[in-house]
Amino acid sequence: MTERRRQFIVFTVAVALRWAVALALFAAMGNDGLFGTDSRGYYGWISDYVAQISRGEVGGWEWFGPNVSLLPLPSWLWAINGLAFGDLAALTSVLCQGAMDGVTCVLIYRIAQHIDPRFAFPAGLMAAGNPTQIVMADLYYTDSIFLCFATLLLFGANGWLRRPSWQSALLVGVGAGGALLSRVLIAPWIVFLVAYLGVISILRRSLQRVHVTQLTFALLIALLCSSPIVARNHAEAGAWTLTTQAGAHSAFWVVPLVMQAKDGTPWEKGVAEMRRRVESRFGPDTDDAAENSRRHSLVAAEAMAELGAVAVVKAWLYGAAINLGAPIGTVFPPLAQLPRTGFFATSGSSLPEKVINFLFHSDSAAFAWSTLIGILGVIAYRLLQLRGMTIALVRQPQLPTVLLLLGWAAFILLVNGPVASPKYRLPIEPVLMVLAAIGYVSLRRSPDPERGRE
Repeated sequence: MTERRRQFIVFTVAVALRWAVALALFAAMGNDGLFGTDSRGYYGWISDYVAQISRGEVGGWEWFGPNVSLLPLPSWLWAINGLAFGDLAALTSVLCQGAMDGVTCVLIYRIAQHIDPRFAFPAGLMAAGNPTQIVMADLYYTDSIFLCFATLLLFGANGWLRRPSWQSALLVGVGAGGALLSRVLIAPWIVFLVAYLGVISILRRSLQRVHVTQLTFALLIALLCSSPIVARNHAEAGAWTLTTQAGAHSAFWVVPLVMQAKDGTPWEKGVAEMRRRVESRFGPDTDDAAENSRRHSLVAAEAMAELGAVAVVKAWLYGAAINLGAPIGTVFPPLAQLPRTGFFATSGSSLPEKVINFLFHSDSAAFAWSTLIGILGVIAYRLLQLRGMTIALVRQPQLPTVLLLLGWAAFILLVNGPVASPKYRLPIEPVLMVLAAIGYVSLRRSPDPERGRE
């Protein structure tokens, strides 16, 4: 079977599965089957935005999306579907996301191929059938759009590590730019990645002037894509920044979860405490988003210093464990929309007690059982991936590629911190699928680390 045919099979299987699930959810539940917690807000913004476009009322920075909270690429994709398909826009949008995720699966195939061609087809098929990717692609969320470009960035970087070229540099730049236009959290990674590629070339004693030019070219594409986001935030919020939401995220998500890790303070109580602190110091929020973010960041930094490093590390470890261990069923609409208490609202004086109450004292038996079964599946997959990682780390010729992939996973866990959900694991899935493929192949053949082959 040719490589082209294998990649076509991966893409076809991936899209067929995602479209089948999306159509089934829509037929059974309507738009509710495609909506997660934040989806209704996104859909409302886009519906108003489409109406404004139809009336010819959109101009200036508004062409980059309905507001500064929703970045351009998801805005454009969803708005085009809204203009073309009206009431079916939610369905057609997730169908487009499913096709994009099919491309992501092919890119995962190609990344695994960089390590060893025998890993490629299993990695692609595992990605095609990956429940996390399937569910997230079928939700009206920005995550799968971001994932496609982030995976393109990883693919381009791995290609450049193998053989520096203008083509690989272009893929790095386009992947970085597209990811930035979907979610700004990737910005620090882009800087680290370019530095990493340069350092590896220096260690190999192969760095040439053209390589520096190629990496600069990739970085310039990313900067070009980020410039309208920064310019719009300055024009509308008065801040030269990629986002004006960092302060609220820190104050009302990160700090309350660190409080919870430190002494079991319920998340809702932590949020109320942080709101009290902000208002007692600065008064109510203003109409200036940048100023609000500055206030929230200042109060959050003070609270984090009070909580201490041990509580912070503990909260981050808890978040990483949940992000890696939580089954995707917890956000799958037919299960997630069952009447029940959410995880953050579940009582418990510690994280283990909170998890036990969430699993074994849930308001919904169906949700609890599906979650428990999902956890068993996740554990089995993680064991396979752990085996794959141990084998990958001894493959000397491909070690820079393996370290790059593991670095990406570590970066995502670090950025997400204590904020935990299967959806925040999605950017790591390409790495997990590659490791799973390596583990799977290794079960069929004995590895030979000295030769770097199986």
